[in-house]
Amino acid sequence: CIILDKQQRTTNTMLLRGKLKWEASMLKKLCLRRHYLQQSFVFASAREGSIIGTTIVNNFHNRLEQARFHNGSSQQSSSALLPKQYLDAYDPKRFDPVTHQRNDVLFNPIDGTPPSADSHSAAFEQKNTRDTSAYNYDESWLGTHLDRWRADPSDFDLDWSTSTNEELQDSITTATKRVLWSNWTADLVRDKEKSPILFGYDDIIHDEDKHVEKRLLKAFYKYGLVLITGTPTATDSLPEEVMTETTKNATNSQERAEDAILHLASMVGYHPLQTLYGSGVWSTSSYSSFYNSDDSDGGSTADSAYGSTSLPLHTDMTYMSNPPGVQIFLMVQPATATTSTLSSDQDSTAITPKGQSVYLDGFAAAEQLRKENPDAFHLLASTQRRYRCVDDAEGWHLEACGPLINAIQKGDGWGPITSIRHNDLDRLPDLPPFSCETDYSNCKAFYEELRSAHEAWDNILRREEMRLVIDLKCGDCVIVANQRCMHGRYAFDASSFPRVVMGCYVGMDELGSKWRRSGFP
Repeated sequence: CIILDKQQRTTNTMLLRGKLKWEASMLKKLCLRRHYLQQSFVFASAREGSIIGTTIVNNFHNRLEQARFHNGSSQQSSSALLPKQYLDAYDPKRFDPVTHQRNDVLFNPIDGTPPSADSHSAAFEQKNTRDTSAYNYDESWLGTHLDRWRADPSDFDLDWSTSTNEELQDSITTATKRVLWSNWTADLVRDKEKSPILFGYDDIIHDEDKHVEKRLLKAFYKYGLVLITGTPTATDSLPEEVMTETTKNATNSQERAEDAILHLASMVGYHPLQTLYGSGVWSTSSYSSFYNSDDSDGGSTADSAYGSTSLPLHTDMTYMSNPPGVQIFLMVQPATATTSTLSSDQDSTAITPKGQSVYLDGFAAAEQLRKENPDAFHLLASTQRRYRCVDDAEGWHLEACGPLINAIQKGDGWGPITSIRHNDLDRLPDLPPFSCETDYSNCKAFYEELRSAHEAWDNILRREEMRLVIDLKCGDCVIVANQRCMHGRYAFDASSFPRVVMGCYVGMDELGSKWRRSGFP
């Protein structure tokens, strides 16, 4: 618990389980209340009741504002908010300037064995004699590491519907944050003046100074979705008999669709990710096998994406231990409308299904669930669920597990969301994380609570304001952050011409590298 002088307002009691936990988010809460504390903080052990440390705080409000890194804070006060041991271990002298690997790790130079306990203790004592006040840490670096340690969602995310234009555009004094979007329409994302995610392929290909590439990476970090128009769609892999006239006219283009996709992949992640669907560019179509001919590198088509039915919102490859970070979709040939008619009980104002694409910000949905139903959020963030992909023809059997919502654990609660893993079509039946042999009531309660939590999640996914529905045109390319944004589609008629989408995957590690090189955490 935290004990303040009696003259000050008492803070909420914090339970310590076995050891003291300094909750950095408390700083921000107090900052918002603008408490000016001139007295001492006394930290006491909940178990022993003994005083274990005292920190004198002068002008506490200013310190808290500096912790948020708004308006620029001094390096001395910023670094003081991070543990001395952490700053000491990050001393640049402890890293090789070429490889950037640590050079302070002790081991035998002959056989590589670790040192004895005595050697470790001697090295630790030597480290503690160093003065960290002389370290020249960059302020943005300090801010990034403090935010990461504090793990407060508000340090990472903004809400599209409530944020000001200045916040969305990133003022000079604030770090780039992810923008949790909703209420997006096709008209908005296609509007050249208003869309935050719209780019032209011609601008990208003639970007000698890489200014457009930097803007694209920034938009992709913030929104998890980018729309590129005018992308080449010419391909020699699509038989002429299944081409529309528009597709045939596009074959005159000098740049091929495959080359354009690979160029975009290099921007967001160096190179394509090899998966069961091939080592480079793949194509999904109701004419499913045309791209996997004998002279291609092959690839699985055991997926509902190769049909013409609708697809529920999902992230791809949930059955991989680390699903792809990026999926690139290039619309080569749009579908025609379905020939089915509406039944008497259907809404006549509903969108006529013709293969429209659907996108949803999974981070925004998860934050909405956290707000509306914290118990459901906790259950979906803490329950391991298993996913599977089996392709008998190609000999694949992939399985992996993870929570639907992956978030940073923060004490007894949850911090920022880091990824979404959701595909009901590939999800296997759930098992309780305990035995039901002796306690059937708990087993029954587990299934009921999990079903209720998943229903709460589905309730958010079906809301129109959460879903971006867009009719992709020939040459439209959408880049999706696969561990954040979900995608799906409407049904379509495949009797005349197939709906053809080409694309590739990029690894999450490769995407993360591109973001960090661009200055995003």
